Amino acid sequence: MKKLQKYVVITIFAVSMLFSGTALAALPGEAGAIETAKANAATLLAKGKYSDAYDAYMRLLREDPEDDAVNLGLARAATLYGRHNQAIMAYERLVEKYPRETALYKEMANSFMALGDRVSAERALARLRLLDTNVTQEDMEKALNRMDEQYSLLLVRGSLRAGLMYDSNANQGPSSNRVSLGNWNLTLVDAREVESGAAYFGGNVDIARRFARDSQWWVVGDVQAQIRGNFNNDLAAQNSRTSLWARAAAGLRHLSSSTLVDVRMKAEMFDYELFQHVSAIGPEATFLWAVTPSFHLITRGNVEYREYSRAPERKGYTYAAGEYARLFFGKDNHSLLFGARYIGSSPEKRDYRYDSWEGMARLSFNLPYGFEVSPFMVYAEEFYKGPATALESEKREDEIWRFGSSIVYHMDKNWDIEFMYQYANRNSNSAIYEYDQHLTSIGIAWNF
Repeated sequence: MKKLQKYVVITIFAVSMLFSGTALAALPGEAGAIETAKANAATLLAKGKYSDAYDAYMRLLREDPEDDAVNLGLARAATLYGRHNQAIMAYERLVEKYPRETALYKEMANSFMALGDRVSAERALARLRLLDTNVTQEDMEKALNRMDEQYSLLLVRGSLRAGLMYDSNANQGPSSNRVSLGNWNLTLVDAREVESGAAYFGGNVDIARRFARDSQWWVVGDVQAQIRGNFNNDLAAQNSRTSLWARAAAGLRHLSSSTLVDVRMKAEMFDYELFQHVSAIGPEATFLWAVTPSFHLITRGNVEYREYSRAPERKGYTYAAGEYARLFFGKDNHSLLFGARYIGSSPEKRDYRYDSWEGMARLSFNLPYGFEVSPFMVYAEEFYKGPATALESEKREDEIWRFGSSIVYHMDKNWDIEFMYQYANRNSNSAIYEYDQHLTSIGIAWNF
């Protein structure tokens, strides 16, 4: 590719001097104007303005169809703009001049796959294999499958997981049944924390359907669920021995080379023993901007209406908005995700309304032998509009810490072993909401 890059920077003036015996010399200022136009076209391409870049390179191609920089820029702009036939013609002109440049065959194969022409894509990669003996037939098939998937109209991804866990405080209760609320010292029945082992089973399916083969618009949806069964029978008295969480959502997504916009309508439900449940429905949105390939900004927001089957005074709207940044680093593509969000709630009863903020950070390390380690930390504060109980006079305020780590061992492309530990601590000016919790789980996941 170094040889190709050398020719990319050759100016029109130099070309005219080389061929002065058979071609007319450029007019004064013409070479500089063309170079400026080439620079402008490259800038449009870098900014993601693919339509404008494609038009600019097509104008330049008419001026000089043999210019290497113009052909390379046109090939890439045409690919990103969805003009794959033009891209292939530009790549063919380049490989005719530079038959040993392996990168050109990879890009040309991608354009063939965008047109659904796998046979021609195989031919392009076969030429690459002749130049690079390190590329095996298996590598070529994997590359073609990835390209085919990239332009597939329908994508379906999901996982199923099951495992065991230990929870030191399965009911999130205080450390003792004896609590002080305002000026009252009370003994509450079955309020104290209850430890328990548990089994869990869960799964999720994500579906995306592209409008057309080279469209940037998708119809998207997801379905998720998790069931947990605690082993300690003491939890039956609180109707919390088993729990179920489920979610379904559908919406639209727009995906470009540097941005993602995803808007969905979701419905969620959390249930304890089919006795009491919380349901929620509302829109959610995500905007991701890849500032650079290794630095992303992510904006998320949602509004939902919640119903409580056995606490109608808590029903009402909950809303949240957050900003996050994700940084990829190192040759193994480690990542750091950090950010903060605001959460508000406005149920019918004023005392249950609150404003909250939450900050979080998560590191992910891709280690040798298929291991992935992800330590995390979350800190949040909640400020309520009224006291927690009728016996207290101060407005309720809570402070929450959560930290821990997950460890995943990728046995192969479909099977994972998952381990997770989390410690949670909630401090509150109301004793019934103070608790500590240690949660440990181990399980297996099948990904498809």
